[in-house]
Amino acid sequence: MIELENLNNQPIEDILDEAKKQIIYLNSDWTNHQESDPGITLLELFVWLKSVQHEYLNRILPGVKHKFLNLLDIHLKRNAGAITLLEISDIAQNIVIPKGTRWKTNNMIFENINQQMLINSGILSVEFDNPGFATEEEYYKFDGSRIFHLFGENFSDADKYLPRTVTINFSKELPSSEVINLYFDIFSDNKNISRNEIPVGSEFDEIASVKWEYYGAQNEVLGWHPINVVKDYTHCFLFTGIVRLRINGKMEPLDGVYSIRFSLVKNEYDFPPKIKNIIPNVFYAKQGITKCDNIIVKKKHLKEDFRVEISSHVFIYGNCDVYIKKFGGWVETKNFTVDKNIDGGIFTLKIDNVEEIIENYSYEDEFLLIVAYDKDIQDKIILGSGTGSSAQFFEFRYQNVLYDGAELLIGEEKDDETVFHKWTRVDNFFSSKKYDRHYVLDERKKAIIFGDHHYGMAPRFGKNNVRFCKLVFCDGEHSNINQGMINKVETENQVLKESRIFQICSAVGGRDNETVERAVARAAVLFSDCGRAITAKDYTNVVKNTPGLMFQNVKVLPNYMPGEDCTKQNCTTIAVRWNDKVGLPLPKSYENNIMRQINKYRLINTKVKVVGPEYIGLIITGEIIVKSFYRPEDKLIEKYIQKFVKKVNFDLGKIFYFGDLFGELDKLDYVSYLEKLRITPIGNYVEKTVSEDIIVPPNGVYYVDKIDLNYIKSSEIYGD
Repeated sequence: MIELENLNNQPIEDILDEAKKQIIYLNSDWTNHQESDPGITLLELFVWLKSVQHEYLNRILPGVKHKFLNLLDIHLKRNAGAITLLEISDIAQNIVIPKGTRWKTNNMIFENINQQMLINSGILSVEFDNPGFATEEEYYKFDGSRIFHLFGENFSDADKYLPRTVTINFSKELPSSEVINLYFDIFSDNKNISRNEIPVGSEFDEIASVKWEYYGAQNEVLGWHPINVVKDYTHCFLFTGIVRLRINGKMEPLDGVYSIRFSLVKNEYDFPPKIKNIIPNVFYAKQGITKCDNIIVKKKHLKEDFRVEISSHVFIYGNCDVYIKKFGGWVETKNFTVDKNIDGGIFTLKIDNVEEIIENYSYEDEFLLIVAYDKDIQDKIILGSGTGSSAQFFEFRYQNVLYDGAELLIGEEKDDETVFHKWTRVDNFFSSKKYDRHYVLDERKKAIIFGDHHYGMAPRFGKNNVRFCKLVFCDGEHSNINQGMINKVETENQVLKESRIFQICSAVGGRDNETVERAVARAAVLFSDCGRAITAKDYTNVVKNTPGLMFQNVKVLPNYMPGEDCTKQNCTTIAVRWNDKVGLPLPKSYENNIMRQINKYRLINTKVKVVGPEYIGLIITGEIIVKSFYRPEDKLIEKYIQKFVKKVNFDLGKIFYFGDLFGELDKLDYVSYLEKLRITPIGNYVEKTVSEDIIVPPNGVYYVDKIDLNYIKSSEIYGD
């Protein structure tokens, strides 16, 4: 970081003394330097102005720091609640839990992210159909104590056309047209390398593809029919997570059980997926409590009888205000009726004469705004009344408000009606124009601040025209709680009350609002990274961080690309190795994902190509004199050779030095000496030198094809 000069390093008296000393050089006739002299009075004024100016220039206020950070594309990290997984069991019947249902641990609240169907059907067994399972070993009950390969342990060309299917058998029929969750606990035994997470919303070419089906009737046809995969958080079983499914038809029993299945369609797995458990009724919950929320309804959301249905906890258990679209904003109406179905988890609203209201609306047009709020904050929803004056502010005494969890509705008078608009929260008014409906929520000052009609609008004059339409709280870092702490639910649904609640993993991801000082420190770290792929180290770091992938080796080869003239264009080849298996070509999904990652960082004039390893086999033969206690059946020398080759492969394209292997074997305790040793390479190696060293391409990887050694006991030679 650049050290700023201290501009305010002189007391005001010293500045005045220096100024007086300059008088004699400017005008020798000015001899009266007393305070009573009018010229000295003016001089004191200018000295004071200089001191004040330097004081302001020397000071960088938090708002200015914010602006500088934004110019550097560094934004403060906002507070967030932790996320965890909850399992609900012992369900007496199928029930729907609304979005935002409150799950409790002591005084902390978590809310489920989506509306969720809970089923009272349990998993009876799981059937595997793949080359790795014999017929009598097909059915298993999961209890988390065993580990299974989902589609088999090996994927060879010889059996690539054989079926690889997993069938899950349930005790009861799964509900139709409802989204159900299945949780898959994926096991990973790769201790040395780990798979990169896939950020939410990022593009990713799946390295596998599966087809989901259920057995039942659809369009009066009995058989196996497709299941709609709403969301697959496992990315085809790469990660532990939830698969959200919707069955569009009606399930029917098959051999006395209700079955769904998934089959492997596309296979580019780097490691065959392993599984520990499959659990229904598991869903994501996020720490936070929604005291007020709003939903905008479009014409397409209406049911056939013009009803609006919402599955949300705060709507079902709280009060609501309703606004109709008018004059480009929202006008409050009282002409509506509400029905709350607690057991069904549905809030239903019907607007009087809604057919006339939406007559000229298109399918995608918004026409309704519904604001729901807890009954205990009913008298706090209205913040106050606008005055129309500049720089208005309202007291805000709440703490731990989610950054994007506060929204305001502010009304303006038009044709004797109050028209409300949603206003946007901003960090400051630097970029706000005079007609922008912006506000600043300053938690330090405990106030909501509005603009001055030049930088941001101010609320117009009105009565009770400043209101909350959203208010969500979270506990930030404190919400990162351990597994098993959530065990209660806030509901009036008796079936849910009597169920068993279990938090199956620790809550993670909770954080507090980042301070400006911490963001400045983070900016200093970011400056050490150029943010572009220029050096070989840059490319290596970029590739190793490719979402969803894992790597054993990454080697960057600057100015190297077979078939290209590297003198005319910058060329870089990226050689990657993703597992220990031999002979596998680079999967297309790997190449696509890596190139997408590199394209974010590479220079425009640099051509990049991604390649897999060039596999070089080794046939090792020879005659070794071993100590009398050595037992060839233990294959200790063969194992040591395999270990040596693996060590050479820590880096791609290394020269295989014959002398290194010879010397390592000769030093073994159970080896007297090596009579003969020969290494024959097979594959596309570059050359074999006179000293028996093997030179391979820059992306070369060695594997042991065959070891054929003849062992002679030293006792047979020396008689010991």
